[in-house]
Amino acid sequence: MEQVLTLACKLQPTPKQASEIDALLKAFADGCNYANQTVKAGVTSKSTIQNLTYQEIEKTVWAER
Repeated sequence: MEQVLTLACKLQPTPKQASEIDALLKAFADGCNYANQTVKAGVTSKSTIQNLTYQEIEKTVWAER
């Protein structure tokens, strides 16, 4: 049986790093929200979702970062 180890640690970012992390998390959430609004509810294939949304997310959400 394969053993899985888990490590937990607390980050202590500088204020600048914290701001950058927050911006990245917001961009990720915006991309997820766009995909959720764009893709029909019955679509569950990762490849299909990516094909339907990737270019627009890359062009808008990630470009803002």
